[in-house]
Amino acid sequence: MRLASGVVLVFLCIAVLWPLSAAQAQDALSGSYRGALEAEGARIEIAPDSDGFRGTFFDRAGRSQDFAADKVGVLAEAVLDMGGQTVLMRMDPKPYGADVALIPLDAQGQLVFAGARFLTFLRPGLDLPKPPPGYVSPPTDARGRITGNGFLNSYEFWPAEGVRLGYLSLPPRFQTLLQLFPAVHLDVIFKLCLARQDGPALAKALRGSGVACGEVVDAMAQMQRTGRFSVYKREVAEQRSLLETNVKCADGYLASKTQCDQAAAAIAQRAVALETPATVLQRYR
Repeated sequence: MRLASGVVLVFLCIAVLWPLSAAQAQDALSGSYRGALEAEGARIEIAPDSDGFRGTFFDRAGRSQDFAADKVGVLAEAVLDMGGQTVLMRMDPKPYGADVALIPLDAQGQLVFAGARFLTFLRPGLDLPKPPPGYVSPPTDARGRITGNGFLNSYEFWPAEGVRLGYLSLPPRFQTLLQLFPAVHLDVIFKLCLARQDGPALAKALRGSGVACGEVVDAMAQMQRTGRFSVYKREVAEQRSLLETNVKCADGYLASKTQCDQAAAAIAQRAVALETPATVLQRYR
């Protein structure tokens, strides 16, 4: 059964839809998607039909249920039964696959956002590396505090909304330090642009970057199709390693004076460099 219009309207009130450009049109929902991280073992098969989408959700235990989904902008929204609980599944196409939100509904059909889960699903052929030591789960609000290295070890594995909340939870001095590492900064901006809630996190990250969300998302999608994305991610990894060393030195986790002196010298060089997320992005277009 398709979603009741009231549920769709409620959900649209809290979602800021980012329209797909021509370059992203190929990322419309269709085909097979497999769960990553906490969704590993789950799978979604989905295809467009005249009324929206039809598909099948396979949970981690191999149980399946067919669904009919409404098309809401670029999203698919369907009501599923999960363990005796009725949930709204919101499937949002991304260049790498889809972000999937599972939001419970109460007895009156109202969405219970406090119980929502946000999962990542990948297209065939794409893999996420295993989370590194120091990985932390994505935050569910911005009221807590996340260490700089906790964020660096984890943000690539979080859904976009988790990155938004994590960025807001960072100490301001780390947000400033991040700007000296433009490839990592651009990577964080990309994830923030994929979040559906605009606000202070995105505004702060974009300040002085020389880029806008539309061009970042378009360029990243094109890089993934041409194979240049993996080259870019190697540069991100190199800069992230240096940034992690600086954060550890600043927080007193490294005792090696030589290592910390080298990291400080690298920071001084970056402070006078002209590199920005815009210049990094331009190199990979």
